Order: sequence, then C-alpha cells, then structure tokens
Amino acid sequence: MARTRGEIKTLIRSHTGRSKEALENSLCDSALKLAVQKHPFKDSISTPSDFTLTEDTTSVDISSAGSLGIVTARIVEVDGSRNTRLIIKGKSWWDENVINPEDNTKGWPKYGLRVGDTMHFNGPLIAGLELRLRITTEQTFTDDDTTCPIAHLDLFVEKYVTSEVFLDIGNEERHLHYRRAALGLRYDESNEVGGALRDAVNADLFEIAEDLSMEVRGEQAGVNLGLSILNNNAWHDRYGEVDTWF
Repeated sequence: MARTRGEIKTLIRSHTGRSKEALENSLCDSALKLAVQKHPFKDSISTPSDFTLTEDTTSVDISSAGSLGIVTARIVEVDGSRNTRLIIKGKSWWDENVINPEDNTKGWPKYGLRVGDTMHFNGPLIAGLELRLRITTEQTFTDDDTTCPIAHLDLFVEKYVTSEVFLDIGNEERHLHYRRAALGLRYDESNEVGGALRDAVNADLFEIAEDLSMEVRGEQAGVNLGLSILNNNAWHDRYGEVDTWF
C-alpha cells in the first residue's frame, strides 16, 4: 500500500535532519505534477469528458477539463454510433496545412490544435458532434493523512522532496545524490528519466499491460473465446462490421 504524505515526510526528515513543513507540503505536490508531465499514470487519467460541439464553429472551450495533458481525443456522433480519433497537430503543421479553418469545407473534423484552453478544428463542424477527451489531471495531497494519489509514486516523492530540501539548506552533495536517486543520472543532461521515477513508470506500464491482457483473453473453461470488436470508425472501409481477435 502506498504511503501517506505524513509517512513520506517522516522519512524525508530522517534523511535531512530538518523539518520544513510548508516546503515539504508544496514539494510533495510538485513531485506529483512533474511525474504526470513525464508519463500519464493510470491513477491520473480521468474518465472520458464530453464537450458539445456547435454547428458551423471551428473550436470549443475545454477549460473545464483542467487537464495537464490529453491522452486520447475522439469525435463522437451524439445520436449515433460513429466515432473517429481526432489527430492532434502542432502549430507549425497547422499554419502550413490548415491556415484558416473557416475557409475549409464544413464536415466531420479530422485534425485538432490545442491552444491553451481551446481546441481548434480543421474546418467548420457539422451538427450533432461531441469531443471526447481522456486527460491526465493534476494530483495533490489534501493533508498528511492522504495516501499518495498515484500509488507507484510514493518512493519517487520521498526521494525528490528529500533532494529539494537538501538544496534549500545548502547541502549540494546530498541534493545531487537524492536527485539522481529520484530522476536518474541522465535526467539533467538529456531529460532521460531514470531512478525511482523510471521504476514507477515501468510498474504502471506493467499494470496497464496486465489489464489489457485480462480484457483480451476472455478465457472460460480453458477455451480462449477471443474478443469481438465492432468497428465504429466512421471513415474506415469496415465501418459497422465486427472483427474477432484471438
């Protein structure tokens, strides 16, 4: 079971020999935010959020999502079964290929550009559509009794906050030791994640793989039943047909 913030702070103080209440509380949340920016941990991903799209417009406000990052984006038909993946593009591609969305043909959007709290589409929208997002949401500790919101990260939070407290009290050698334990040897040079954060990412990926494996196997009495999938991709040549995977 993951540690609480109070338990993590007790360990931090045993490492540093100091008590920095306000700093420790703030750094625990900073450690979670840094980790989620590096990897969309399963515990940080929201249930799908739907945003109603208005006919003839070329954008929608997604500020209510409060997201750190978009994991998946789909365009969904409100009164039907069709849906497609919305391909998120960057500003350079957008400026070269879309330019002015209002000048393009009205239809089902294929590309999106996120700018702040707004999602832009490559052309005016037809009626009856929604944008469905799965996002990574900010995770925080409410108080010292709060268990680490992302279970795999309690060791990383301990090591990261310990390193930052050592930096605050001017112990550069111990700061670097714990920073490397938290983030790895190559993080500051090449942004390559290692250490306790890499271990947490690997554990999360293993759990996701296990979940997917359980969903796909569908075994009963030793017989692999396979998985039947209805193709709801609106523009796919097999739309509306069922494929079975074994």
